[in-house]
Amino acid sequence: FYAYGLTVTTVILVIMTISFAFYRDPALLARARQPELDLAKGLRSTWPLVSCVVAVHNEEVLVRQCVASMAAQTYPNTELIVVDDASTDNTPAVLRELAKKYSITLIELPRNHGKKGALSAGVLQAHGTIAAFADSDTVWARDALEVAVPIFIADDDVGAVSGHCRALNGGTNILTRIQDSWYEGQFSVRKAFESVFGAVTCVSGPLAFFRLSAIYNFMPAWEADTFLGQEFRFATDRTLTAYVLGGGYLGPRVLPRHADSPFAQPKYPLRDWKIVYSKSARAWTNVPSTFGGMVKQQVRWKKSFIRNVPVTGRFYWRRPLLPALFYYVHVAFVIFGPFVAARHLIYLPLRGDPMSMLLYLAGIAVIGLSFGLAFRHENPGSRRWLYRPLMSLMSTVIFSWLIFYSAATIKRMTWFRG
Repeated sequence: FYAYGLTVTTVILVIMTISFAFYRDPALLARARQPELDLAKGLRSTWPLVSCVVAVHNEEVLVRQCVASMAAQTYPNTELIVVDDASTDNTPAVLRELAKKYSITLIELPRNHGKKGALSAGVLQAHGTIAAFADSDTVWARDALEVAVPIFIADDDVGAVSGHCRALNGGTNILTRIQDSWYEGQFSVRKAFESVFGAVTCVSGPLAFFRLSAIYNFMPAWEADTFLGQEFRFATDRTLTAYVLGGGYLGPRVLPRHADSPFAQPKYPLRDWKIVYSKSARAWTNVPSTFGGMVKQQVRWKKSFIRNVPVTGRFYWRRPLLPALFYYVHVAFVIFGPFVAARHLIYLPLRGDPMSMLLYLAGIAVIGLSFGLAFRHENPGSRRWLYRPLMSLMSTVIFSWLIFYSAATIKRMTWFRG
């Protein structure tokens, strides 16, 4: 138990040190290496076509903002593909209205396929060399594509780029402020650490860029993912990321099962790509504003984690030593964390040692405070960093236990975004 506490502290210290000392935004590096990639210099016709794809299901309230932000990109060479995944509310009418206003390829699926199936239908119609995915409750910064695309141009080894994301409704109440402060650290600290090694483990859905040649072969395997004998609709972002990171290893093991798929031709060479994170490519996504919504979302994320470990865990040891070591240590943290919490919060106080509970919670708060200070560093003048310790305490006292419920109900595929 003491080794666990020491390891957690050491890992977080190393991650933060490397993030702040060594991370450099690959978008800024790309511009520095190739200054002619400035749109103002008249090279627009030579920029690659980007296929912007969003899957929508019953999102009539926020989808206008989402599609408008994608259509308003300053990057000039794009196509916008919107896939309605058999919505049952007013979403189809809203999308048809938007299709009259913007240049949109609208695909209306007759039955619900889930996010992966809907995005696959969009990619099948794509003509670009880069695919940019958005969640349907997300708003992109106007220059998101202009920032991210040069990364692919400057480095042929980059297969995917994860953008930066914050809470769109972060000011609604204390719960959304807590989540907003947490989002900042998940991107600007944790993804930045992995990006230093070109080994980001999750290209998050709100703003996800993929080289089409890195994902095209794997779309049918991703769409038809099964776990414990049935379709698995979660692990959307992590699993597609895994196919990019470990395509050379996973390809021969999964592609033969999908030889009859429309994606089978043309075949792209299988390889392990670099994946990086760009802090300056920004988006904002809607987060749950109720405690019940947070719990449901946490359950979905933990089911995705459980499913993805056998995928990414099979090959991630092949990546650079430090992120690989920390990946497997993090898996151990998730599994053993609830037992450590139970010892300090229940067992030792019942044995007459209440001070252990106070010291444990204080330690968790200090870790949260360190991420809060990182938030303050990235967002000077904002007081939202004060909420970050509350997320650490909630994760330890409440959310960590949900790993067991998630495992017990992993076959229940109820979707909740928030």
